[in-house]
Amino acid sequence: MRQAFPRQIPRNGLFVHLFAPAKSSRASSYNGDMAALDTILESGLIRAAGGLWGHATRAAFLDALAAGKLPEEAFQGWLAQDYLFARELLAFQAILLSKSARSCHTVLVGGLVALDSELSWFESQAERLSLDLKVEPHSVCRRYGDFMIRSAYTEPAAVLLAVLFGIEVSYLAAWSALKPEGEYKEFIERWSNPDFIEYVAALQGLTEKHLHQTQQAAFDQVLELERDFWRMTWEG
Repeated sequence: MRQAFPRQIPRNGLFVHLFAPAKSSRASSYNGDMAALDTILESGLIRAAGGLWGHATRAAFLDALAAGKLPEEAFQGWLAQDYLFARELLAFQAILLSKSARSCHTVLVGGLVALDSELSWFESQAERLSLDLKVEPHSVCRRYGDFMIRSAYTEPAAVLLAVLFGIEVSYLAAWSALKPEGEYKEFIERWSNPDFIEYVAALQGLTEKHLHQTQQAAFDQVLELERDFWRMTWEG
């Protein structure tokens, strides 16, 4: 999961549309985007996670979506549960911001604005589909949310950065493996576009700048929860 497309956010003197599909520049900058993604995927946290990484970033749900064979009820179930997840993530990121060093604030504030926009986007999608988002969280979704909030209150900022990086980089890798085409092109582009890559790279930089001995354990737990979340979307 998991960020959205806010309005322009200043970063290092520039204005960018964080995570918004860059339609005009996507083709011309494709090689650069893929190089940036490859660099992110060389993260020491990813390498040390071993087989967990593959389980967190490949799923039957995504295979069916890419093939145009995803059952409508599976898609709607994912949309509702991911919305609930995003609401918990917003609280997590707000607490992380309050605990983090000033040098982290620009990236983290941008992420919060992005996520607020994403919640509105989920709501508009649900309205289009006549989908009720006021549902009970699945036990897997609840466990993921509980992990984030518990961690937010009990772990230092350096560990929380690894958690957030894990959440975002696993989503980026999962969606970037799909071709942006077909019925769900908008969704694929949303979590694989150049600005989202830039955001995840910024999170990686913060995580590697603020090291902590328990980052790997927290990162691995995120991957386990991502794996279980994808299984939930397909198996129920």
